[in-house]
Amino acid sequence: MKSILITGCSTGLGRATALLFSNKGYQVFAGVRNDKDAQALTESDSAGNIQPLLLDITDGEQLGAAVERLENQLADTGLDALVNNAGIAKFIPLEFANPDDIRHMFEVNTMGPLLLSQSLLPLLRKAKGRIVIVGSIAGKVAFRFNGPYSISKFALEGFTDVLRRELSPFGIRVCLLEPGAIATPMMDKVEAESEEVISNLPREGKTYYESAIRDYMSSIPFSKDYAATPEQAAKVVAHAVESRRPKPRYLVTPDAKALVFLSWVLPDRIFDALLNKLSDLMGSEIMQSKIWGRDRISDQT
Repeated sequence: MKSILITGCSTGLGRATALLFSNKGYQVFAGVRNDKDAQALTESDSAGNIQPLLLDITDGEQLGAAVERLENQLADTGLDALVNNAGIAKFIPLEFANPDDIRHMFEVNTMGPLLLSQSLLPLLRKAKGRIVIVGSIAGKVAFRFNGPYSISKFALEGFTDVLRRELSPFGIRVCLLEPGAIATPMMDKVEAESEEVISNLPREGKTYYESAIRDYMSSIPFSKDYAATPEQAAKVVAHAVESRRPKPRYLVTPDAKALVFLSWVLPDRIFDALLNKLSDLMGSEIMQSKIWGRDRISDQT
């Protein structure tokens, strides 16, 4: 039986990926936040192949315990795949971003995958395994009010490039997923926190940014309508894990492909203006139907 560790399995893409690989017959080690999430995941696991792990990737003790457990269970076979999926997002003008929030985002989105990958490389090397890192289109295209998140995801791009080049001589493939909109609880949380973000701004922050933040947040319902499902995105993860010739990068959703294409062909000043009007464009039926496309996801296979 092949083995896989997936982080961030309490909800969203991680949960969908854990269930998919369990149905494929993998021994799935699924990182979750708490016992309640672990129980909910195992109750949904009809194949019975999921072993939940309490794994906050910023908690050194939990990370060490998870690695020790895998070392004990997989000492002979090694680990076939690691999916670094756990991540957080918070949207705020960079001018008023709390330094502690920025550090925490780096710890989860960047340092967590780095430290976990380092710790599991002996097991991955034994199995000539595979590392899949879930980044974001925000690591290719930086949106306003998305500064701390984009910075952490841009750093993840560099980490992935270096890791891929260093590990290729050992037969370990490293793949990066760059999804756009996926309908996950993270998207709901960002939308729910928008009023809190505005209310916590100082007076001058409200003067400078409140109207623009509200316009930006108004695009989220449209993004949710045309987002990929976690199950669709999980199939892309499966291709990255199982393909004989996986891609170094996967642009997972139509909006991600459109944004990267526009960033290539447009001058920076025009592209900047486009991004700053994106909430209006995403509300346009023409943009939705012609570029994003209803109920579609890129074919990655």
